[in-house]
Amino acid sequence: MIIMSDETLKDAVLTVNSENINFPITNILNTSLKRLSQTLAGTTTMTIVFDAGAAVTVNSVSIAAHNISSGVTTLKFQGNASDSWGGPSVDENLTRVAGIISKQFTGGSFRYWRLHIIDAGNTDTFIELGRVSGTNALTSPGIGNEVSRSYKSDTVKVRSNAGNSFGNIYPKYRTISIQWKKLTVANVAELETFFDQVDSSIPFFIYFDETDINIVMYMTIDTDGIHTAYLRKSTYQKGAIAFIEEL
Repeated sequence: MIIMSDETLKDAVLTVNSENINFPITNILNTSLKRLSQTLAGTTTMTIVFDAGAAVTVNSVSIAAHNISSGVTTLKFQGNASDSWGGPSVDENLTRVAGIISKQFTGGSFRYWRLHIIDAGNTDTFIELGRVSGTNALTSPGIGNEVSRSYKSDTVKVRSNAGNSFGNIYPKYRTISIQWKKLTVANVAELETFFDQVDSSIPFFIYFDETDINIVMYMTIDTDGIHTAYLRKSTYQKGAIAFIEEL
């Protein structure tokens, strides 16, 4: 499981080649998937430069709520010490999918990072992005065999005196609960740092890279924290956490 919570580009200064002022480029750093960024109509190339001000480590990038078409010809994420892109130190080709685009890579520590998209056949005639997150990802220890998934809502049902049910209908969402069976002291410290970064309210991307669960999701922590327990006569601990999907 790869946790992408350490968003090292969240404070970067952004520049872009084309911007619809009603959908500004800064929206890609907003944690809400409803805040969108767009190029001007008729512009199907989008080049975003992230200036972090100083070198930061990035080894993962995720893009959500996008309109990138299946015919996209260039979809790259790059990193370099200077704002020059003839031969960047990091040059990663991303694979377009209809949902969340995400890739983990060797990465490096550089001041400048760039997302470069050429999508000439996009029938919307503009590029739209919801959330773009560049992170120093954490690969957690292997999770246990029991993974619990739920499909829920926060709708509160009320029954009237006449016996009729009614209530305000809220959006449905999914939760995932996992367990770790063998955590070292160092693993627990890493997971606590992860919780310090996001608490229970800041969304982040997470990649479930298990053989039978292979999916990237945008989630928050659904519990009050990470719970661990010592195993008697063992150097390991076990732990549990639940996540809630952001819509």
